[in-house]
Order: sequence, then structure tokens, then C-alpha cells
Amino acid sequence: MYIVAPLFFAAGAALLISGFRKNNRKLLAFAACLWLVSGAWDDFSDGFIHGVNASAPAVSSSPAP
Repeated sequence: MYIVAPLFFAAGAALLISGFRKNNRKLLAFAACLWLVSGAWDDFSDGFIHGVNASAPAVSSSPAP
């Protein structure tokens, strides 16, 4: 999970350079979104995992009557 944020950051940097050279606003906007996601990815993934674990039903080890 911790490799995702640096990958988003590197992809955003590559798209930023490419969008700047081609003068493409869509690539620049997508690069900005990737950088935003890369900064918030750790908090989002930790919160998502915590929420899934909290909403999961409790598993009992004893058989049901």
C-alpha cells in the first residue's frame, strides 16, 4: 500500500513535464489530480481499511445453536 503514493507522485511528475512541453491543459490538470491523490493516499487508505474492519460482522468461534 505504501508504494502507491510514490508511484502517483512519479506519474504526476511525468505527466506534468509532458503536459508542459505539449502545452496540454488536460495533462496538466490530471497531473495536479495525481499529486493531490499522492499526498492524501496514506490517510485515505488507512481510513478505508479501518472503516471496512469496523463494519465487518464479528466472527464467532463457537458453532451456532
